[in-house]
Amino acid sequence: MPPGPLLLLVLLLAATATSQTKKNLTIGYLTAIKGDLRDRQGLIASGAIKMAVDQVNSDDNLLPNVTLVLQWHDTRGDTVLSTKVLTDLMCEGVYAIFGPEGSCYVEAIVAQSRNIPMISYKCSDYRASSVPTFARTEPPDTQVTKSVLALLKYYEWFKFCIVWEDDWNSVARSLSKEANEVNMTVTAWREVQSSNKCCRDKLPCCTNNFWYNIITETMNLTRIYVFLGQAKTLVDMMQTMQALGLFNNGEYIVIYADLLTYSPREAYKYIWRYESVSKTTLSCEKSDFQRSRSLLVVVPSPPSESYEGFSEKVRLYNNEPPFSFPTPPVFTVSHEWSKFITVTAANLYDSVLLYARALDKLLREEPFLNHTIIQSVASNGTRIIETIIKNRTYTSVTGATIKLDSNGDSEGNFSVVAVMKKDFSLQFGDHNFTCDYYMVPVGQFQQGDKLPVAGVQAQFAQLAAVVGEWPQARR
Repeated sequence: MPPGPLLLLVLLLAATATSQTKKNLTIGYLTAIKGDLRDRQGLIASGAIKMAVDQVNSDDNLLPNVTLVLQWHDTRGDTVLSTKVLTDLMCEGVYAIFGPEGSCYVEAIVAQSRNIPMISYKCSDYRASSVPTFARTEPPDTQVTKSVLALLKYYEWFKFCIVWEDDWNSVARSLSKEANEVNMTVTAWREVQSSNKCCRDKLPCCTNNFWYNIITETMNLTRIYVFLGQAKTLVDMMQTMQALGLFNNGEYIVIYADLLTYSPREAYKYIWRYESVSKTTLSCEKSDFQRSRSLLVVVPSPPSESYEGFSEKVRLYNNEPPFSFPTPPVFTVSHEWSKFITVTAANLYDSVLLYARALDKLLREEPFLNHTIIQSVASNGTRIIETIIKNRTYTSVTGATIKLDSNGDSEGNFSVVAVMKKDFSLQFGDHNFTCDYYMVPVGQFQQGDKLPVAGVQAQFAQLAAVVGEWPQARR
């Protein structure tokens, strides 16, 4: 046989051998589109997973022998429905699960029973952290406590009081436990019902003197309050403290932990209730500034400016199959409006890339690959999650460097928000609210070995000129 045809035959055989090692791996995506789950993100973030899958499948250097095949289901944020969908996917031979949204502890255990890796992009239930086949790109509720303690340490405030709403019980207990481990003292703590529950059930906490009693019981035991709960309850608490004159001389500070990413549009909630600023045209008052200068907020950091490019791609993917979510007319008629893409989309995108890189690393360690070997490696969820954890850090599409702890939990990327001189205006329909100061990011935490380190921006140094005196360090 002449050399030309022989060479062609060899190349064809090589190409055939390569194509035979291309393995389809089905991955499941569990989100919340409909249902009663508060703050569900399915309609906003789903395009990010298709975007990530397309990127992996088109990258010759990442999982070159694998094609990811996406299946998705709307679980409505319901544990029973989510578990049913998960078991159906497992019977169909799914290799990895991304989600679920809202509920994840029960589902994580079910996935563990079949050694299937599960990476959740929006579930903060701390109980799932103990499951070896589970990781997450959204920090659990309890991760914020590390940044709160880092802020207390930065100012040498070693004694403080915790006030928390009942939904934050696990975070409050985690904060108390970790404070004890770093030689800090919780001088008092009080659990309160959420304001919605108080008045709905006509409980004593709905009365005007409720917060008066809480503050007067604790004000001589501490100068530093850490509040865990809803922003509107924070406002009620701080208004009571102001009425008692606790902010007159800068002797008291409130630190508030927020689990929602900082949004310039929504930052008014730390100082005012929505109904106070949205129903009439007015300006802020001097007394509002006096209250806000005694407040520090620990909040997930906003994404970098480049995030808008990512957001625009997610919007496009949301409109395309397999989701084909319709865009409301207000976003198509006017060029001044666009659907806001939350950081949840970044968490979802990051989760797919974490999985793909870990699986790629494990497959490259194999001396030979065929469908059976690829299937065997991809079926070992424990090993895949261990590989993700061993990498320790990853660069998020938001631009931040995120650290994973030993449980595979994202430690997040938190900032400090405080009041600064800043002219701003908020439009609420026909009403306009203006002020010459606002709550803005002034510092960012850097990851440390045990606690984050309060790394500060230039604005942090200007705080003293704005807030005046603060409580002295108390050991």
